[in-house]
Amino acid sequence: MKIPEVKRPPKEILAKVQSLEGKKGMIAAIEPETGEWFLGKDVLEALENGRKKYVNGIFYFVRVGYQSAHAQKGGIKQV
Repeated sequence: MKIPEVKRPPKEILAKVQSLEGKKGMIAAIEPETGEWFLGKDVLEALENGRKKYVNGIFYFVRVGYQSAHAQKGGIKQV
């Protein structure tokens, strides 16, 4: 099964989402074709909110007020 490519939303949409007042730290699931976004306290909640409207939608995730949705801290333990 081929995994579909997730399109990056336009810069204007990303800028609007990143500047949402009082929403810093929330996750936004952005539907790239329409530019609509759906907020949640985590990726799962944002996805669930987006899937209410776009049942089979593929979303682009960002954390409001931050450069990325996730951060990886620590290293990888090699065995």
